[in-house]
Amino acid sequence: MASSKQLTNDLEYLGALLRKSERGGSPFMIYALWAVLVLVGFSMVDFAPHRVGLFWFIAGPLGGVASAILGHRYGLTIGQLNREDGLRHLWHWFGIMLAILLAVPLGVSGAIAWPVLSRVFLLIVALAYFLAGVHLERPLKWVGLLMMAGYVSLFFIPAYGWTLVGILVSLSLVVSGWVERRRGGTPDR
Repeated sequence: MASSKQLTNDLEYLGALLRKSERGGSPFMIYALWAVLVLVGFSMVDFAPHRVGLFWFIAGPLGGVASAILGHRYGLTIGQLNREDGLRHLWHWFGIMLAILLAVPLGVSGAIAWPVLSRVFLLIVALAYFLAGVHLERPLKWVGLLMMAGYVSLFFIPAYGWTLVGILVSLSLVVSGWVERRRGGTPDR
């Protein structure tokens, strides 16, 4: 009896390893969604700075919900829905949104000027993407590093720096999503 239970446990373990090794990353649509949001949101800093906060206040959480729905549907499509991975993603991205929300009073109270705080937000997001690349999905590490480079470049680009950084980050998200899709042979969803 103990040997059949051990065999069952071993087979479950091997099955889990196989499923994990075959698991693709996030669907391309999540990368594309955030590429669009980043392009619009970053460009707004240069062209409509008074609306940036409202944009991200709405687009950030809605983008997170849309990403969760797309990720869940994708997991169902490929037959590899993993609650643990889903929760890991959820807590990671919820943590970044919470950190940014908690930093907003620094701007509202005048403790930090909004142009400076927007750069701090970029640094927080860059770190979140980098750590997501280390712990969740490898391609995001490179997006995070590019955001960090964009953060540094904003000190040297006097005009339209945010738009340029937005274009570069958006392109990197599209390329990363496309490479991830090709690498894993995952569907476009």
